[in-house]
Amino acid sequence: MLEPEKVTYYRLIHDDGTLFWLLHFMGWIGISLLTYLSLSVPYDQYEWSYLAHNISQSLLGFALSIPLRYLYRAVWHWHIYIRLAVVLAAAIVFALIWSALRLILFMLMTGEGNLWADFGGWLFPSLFVFFTWAALYHGIKYYQFLQREQEVAVRAESAQRQEALKRIKAEAEAKEAQMQLLRYQLNPHFLFNTLNSVSALVTSGRADDANKMLLNLSTFLRFSLERESILMTTLREELVALQLYLDIEKVRFSDRLEIHFNIAPDAYRYAIPSLLLQPLVENALKYAISQSESGGTIQITARVTDVSLEISVDDSGADSDDIHNSDAEPFSNAGIGLGLQNIRERLETCFGSRAYCRPARSSLGGRRVEICIPAEEAA
Repeated sequence: MLEPEKVTYYRLIHDDGTLFWLLHFMGWIGISLLTYLSLSVPYDQYEWSYLAHNISQSLLGFALSIPLRYLYRAVWHWHIYIRLAVVLAAAIVFALIWSALRLILFMLMTGEGNLWADFGGWLFPSLFVFFTWAALYHGIKYYQFLQREQEVAVRAESAQRQEALKRIKAEAEAKEAQMQLLRYQLNPHFLFNTLNSVSALVTSGRADDANKMLLNLSTFLRFSLERESILMTTLREELVALQLYLDIEKVRFSDRLEIHFNIAPDAYRYAIPSLLLQPLVENALKYAISQSESGGTIQITARVTDVSLEISVDDSGADSDDIHNSDAEPFSNAGIGLGLQNIRERLETCFGSRAYCRPARSSLGGRRVEICIPAEEAA
């Protein structure tokens, strides 16, 4: 907020009328004082007639220079050379008129004789006064013009910044909405699979296992709802959520499922999109472990490089997988491809081209998904 004295200055410098009359009035008072000090005092002209003449000539100059303001405003937008000629010509004409009038007044008021022979001596200071008046008028006008141009530029820059901030905010909101949408796409699929598993357990007479799975499902969903508004989380929190999900699946697979975590100690604190790993593990369970009569192994690995957090999810594959054919497409199943596409979209939304998700063959004999994201600590 501007200080009161700055506000007063701002208003004064932008009010053409007030500024003109203030400077005009002060300028002619200054000329009157300068005349008194340079002529009356050195020549001991203290009589009332000389003082009255000094005041009178200043009032004449005050009145004569007013039309110059309107003339200069009228030619302000003319070509520079034409305007300069008009300004100089007007200053000379008004200086001649003022010199003649004040010389006549001087002879009438002081009673001194014919002084027309000294007209040149009266004209020179008059020219100086009116040239100075014209120069100050144009200088101040140009200063006001530059001030207004600067204000327009500042306002335009401020408006651009406001628009940029609005655009960034809108993009962030759109990004958040897209992230939420991609997350919500996973939940129905997961719930459908889990409830199918509960139904299968009940049908096969494993009511206790079905009840345990429902309790684990309740815990997982409660955890998910508590963190629903969190788009980014730490790897540690992500692994907690993943463990809750695996607790559900362990009821179904029992000893047919082995889980191995190989997490570098310094990786836990880094940020990762929430619920990113669960669909990968779900795919491994659905298309590898459940398709193998003996079950299998899932391995989650995470390590940190200089600039990246690298995560991989490996599975030991299904009985039908051809692990000897290195040219076979490890993710040809449409369901697997859809899950990967969802994850790719989430990564692109969060990190743009700085992240990737790609399939590969695992050394465990099945599929592998490799994720690489920027190594950024969670806020």
